[in-house]
Amino acid sequence: MTKHKFSAPIHFEGQEYPEIELDLDGLTGQDLSNVKRRWAAAGHFSPLPSTDMDFCAEVAATAAKLPVEFFHALPAREFNKITQAVSNFLNA
Repeated sequence: MTKHKFSAPIHFEGQEYPEIELDLDGLTGQDLSNVKRRWAAAGHFSPLPSTDMDFCAEVAATAAKLPVEFFHALPAREFNKITQAVSNFLNA
């Protein structure tokens, strides 16, 4: 379980999030396959999805059990930190 502490609390749908937990180690192949299907159905494509920020945001949403809209609403710096951490995890 990876914790990501925000530089300032994030407010989303009436809740405050000073940090989130990403259970990347708990993901299964089926989880990633489901993410890839949703991502592709939304019209996205990349020859290497594990390096695509939008794909990594979908993976982060699954790992954190939060809607992907939470991640899209983050400040750019926080979004980049989280999606880069997911990409690093997937490509390790």
